[in-house]
Amino acid sequence: MQEVQVELTSRHKMYDEWQEDTHQYLGCCTQKGSDWYLTYKEQIEGAGEVNTVWKFSQQSISLLRQGAIQTKQRFQKGETDRTTYHSPHGIFSMEINVYKMKRNDENERPSVIQISYQLWLNEQYAGDHEISLQISWQ
Repeated sequence: MQEVQVELTSRHKMYDEWQEDTHQYLGCCTQKGSDWYLTYKEQIEGAGEVNTVWKFSQQSISLLRQGAIQTKQRFQKGETDRTTYHSPHGIFSMEINVYKMKRNDENERPSVIQISYQLWLNEQYAGDHEISLQISWQ
């Protein structure tokens, strides 16, 4: 397990206007077989601490969040993922339609992850979303 710096940029577009947030985290990254796991803790306003685990596989990327927010999402280009999102504000059914996904490696380790998808909450369109993870190895 190796310590890494993580910069997470999330963008959300609703009604032709983009909103962007960037957060910095100190995390750990480790390889198991051909998969990579990135872990860090988030402090989410109004929700508290959330343990976050990303799994980077050859064909898909998974996100597991546990704590005040609980969800498991699977991102795979051209696929739809249906799951639930538990938060202090309630439980929501969530559907993700991934239309773009890219992973860049440096020295055979993940360095940049980009995911673009449409999000549906409780069967209502909740906008286009983009996630960009920049992983800096120590």
